[in-house]
Amino acid sequence: MSIAHARTAPSVDQVDVERRMSFADAALGAAGHEVTDPAVRAISRRLAAAEVTGEEAAALVKAQLLGTR
Repeated sequence: MSIAHARTAPSVDQVDVERRMSFADAALGAAGHEVTDPAVRAISRRLAAAEVTGEEAAALVKAQLLGTR
């Protein structure tokens, strides 16, 4: 039996979203990588804003890159 529950994500303000995106961009850049796909960046922004979980974001990115979306 499963119990459905609402995920209560903490509210993340726009300043923190920008900080999180900048941090991710810097970490990727230090490793010689860059995310340029607009759809993947939008998913990353949703993750930074705590609108989706890491697992959900990974599934969305996978679907986007494989064209199964």
